[in-house]
Parts: sequence; C-alpha cells; structure tokens
Amino acid sequence: MRRIGYGLIFLMMFCVLFISCASFRPVDLNPQISSGQLVQKMDNFIVLFDKSASMGLSKKTEMGVDPMSGKVGEATRLILAKDTTKNMIATIPEIRLNAGLRTFWYEETALIYGMKSLVKEDYTKAINSIENVNHRTPMGKAITEAGNDLKSWGGNSAIIIVSDFSETPGIDDIRPASVMEAITKVNADYGEKLCVYAIQVGYTLDGKELSEQIVQNVKGGYNVNADKLVTPAAMAAFVKKVITGNCSRYQELAAKPKEKVVVLATEPMVWEKVFDAMSEMKAENKVVILAFEDVHFDFDKSTLKPEAQTILKKNIQLLKDNPKARIRIAGYTSASGTEAYNQKLSERRAKAVQEYLINEGSIAPDRLSTIGYGETNPAMHEAAPKELYSKAAKANMRALFEITVQ
Repeated sequence: MRRIGYGLIFLMMFCVLFISCASFRPVDLNPQISSGQLVQKMDNFIVLFDKSASMGLSKKTEMGVDPMSGKVGEATRLILAKDTTKNMIATIPEIRLNAGLRTFWYEETALIYGMKSLVKEDYTKAINSIENVNHRTPMGKAITEAGNDLKSWGGNSAIIIVSDFSETPGIDDIRPASVMEAITKVNADYGEKLCVYAIQVGYTLDGKELSEQIVQNVKGGYNVNADKLVTPAAMAAFVKKVITGNCSRYQELAAKPKEKVVVLATEPMVWEKVFDAMSEMKAENKVVILAFEDVHFDFDKSTLKPEAQTILKKNIQLLKDNPKARIRIAGYTSASGTEAYNQKLSERRAKAVQEYLINEGSIAPDRLSTIGYGETNPAMHEAAPKELYSKAAKANMRALFEITVQ
C-alpha cells in the first residue's frame, strides 16, 4: 500500500509540474466550424515571438520590486508569452492552415517553424524550444521578414506579434520608427488581405502605446493584453477573430479622433468657446470635448451614484441654456474584465447618463447620442489592471461628454 501511495503522489507531482494537469482546457470550436456558425476566412498566419532581454523580466520587476530574475518557475514575460501562444494553438479548430513561428532578439530573427501546414504538436514543440532571452528587440526586421514569409502563400494572412513592445531604458532597443516603417510597408503590400494582431505581455505604458500604434496603422488591426486571454473562453474569442479575419476594432470604434479641443465647463463663457472651436473644426470625425466633471461609477456598475446625479444636475442647466448643442455621451471602463464585457458595460454607463438627462432634465432625446469605448483610450494608464480599486482604475470608470461637430 505504501508503495502504491508513493507512486500516486509521484504521479500527481509529475502531472502538476510537467503537464499542469490540463489546467488550460481549450474550448472546442470544431462544432461551430462544422455547423457553419464559424466561417474560416484566414488561410495563413505567422507568430512573431519576442525573446529579447526584457522578456526575462518578472511581473514583480514590472512593479519595481525585484531585479531581473532567471529563477526556474519565475513568472517571466517569456513564460507568459509561451503559455499564451501554446493556448492559442491548442484552441485552433481542426482546419487547414499554413503557419509560421519566427523569433526575434539581439539583431537576429529566425523562422523556427514553417511556413508549412499547421501540425499542432510540432508547432507546440517549437514554442517550447524558445529559451535564453537576449539583448535588443529587432521587431522591425521580424515584421519585414514575416512579409517575405507570406509572399508565396495565397489567400488571407495574419501576423500575430507576441511581445512586451517595450524599450529597455538607456538602450537603443526596439526602435519604434523602424517598426512603423516595416509595418507600413507590409500593409501596403498586402492591404485588405492582411490582419495584424498585437498581444502585449506586461503592462508598460510605452509598450501599450506602440502596440496600439501598430494596429492603428494597418488596414485591419487588433491589440490585446495577454492577461485578457488566460481563460479558455477569452482565448476562444480571440482565435475566432483570427480565423475569421475579424481585425477592424479601431476602424469600427473610431476610438481616437485625429484632433480634439478640450474646453473646461468651469471656464467663463464656456459655450462661446465651445462653438468657436466647433466652427473651426468642420472636418469629419473631429470633436470638441466639453470637460464637465466626469461622471464616475462604482466597479462593475452602470447605476448613477448620488454624487453623479448632482454633477448631472449642473450639466442639465447648461444644456438647457444652449438648446442647439448636440451631445455624445462616451462611456468607459477600467481594464479589469474581458474586452467584450467591458465594451457592453461602457455602453450601459453611457445609456444611464442619457436616460437621466432625458427623464430628469427633460433634454430632448434627439440632442443626445451615446458611444461605448470600453477600456480603450483610458483617462489613466493602469499598470496593474488586477487592482480593481486603484486610482487609475477608478479614474477609468467614467462617462464624459463630447460635442459632435455638425
């Protein structure tokens, strides 16, 4: 009995340490493919995998607690990136895809799988072989080579970049200008046949900005943080985007107008300034932001708090005094939670403000419209999205007013 007991204990330890006991159980998307509910439009994909020095940093390091660590089992960005990529491969249904895996580090980039038909087991082995983080981040070179890798393959293609997208201070590292030059060239070559997906590992602000800049400067682009893909359901939603070629998030939301003017509601002659600004901004998609005091919400709520109602009562009078103004109410959320959930929550918050202005303030409905931006374009960058009640998170649980240019 004792031998059996020791054997079982050893087996369990092996399972936990080396197999993780199937801790990630991918959603089976094959029934959706078979039924026609999920339609494949992507033919080829290549993952560009960052193995530069900053990918050896731990989450603790990111918060400024400990130095670079190489300890076995440390939750480094590299380990998170490998897990995310393996989970993506495991979730892809049994469809015909051509695939590639290209690493980049120092001044080098290497194709370690493909381009060839996707065999999940072989692709996963290639991911597992990625070790030894080293030196700089030649992302621009990797993007250029990915464009070349895809040239001989017809149909629609996806480039998936897995990186922290971050500069190492004091080092001529990622070179954003060369990254943007490369992505612009690849986009020009492929146009509508290319989707670019950026998966950021870690939460550096410069990394977030570069990942967003990349996907906003291609025909079809989409970016997400790796922490948003840890559940099977979230990863399944991402894989669906990839295989169906759904990559137009920024074009659909128009989350960042090219130009805006901010007018403080507390300034003297506020509406005169607003209308002067509007008269100078006749081009499409340009807005004037009337900076009332933002209406804030509790975590995961779209119910107006008493203090929010007090703020809105002040705004109602301003709206009544200026009956020609047309207002768009923009809702936002903190970064915690899934992207899809946050999008809906931001829309509910904007609707709550709209309904209050109509019902309590008798503002004509045709003067008001709403938009939900979800977690995009935050008021403050959230370095630690899992801290639900941080100052940055609270700042992003809000709604504000945009005056649309007519």
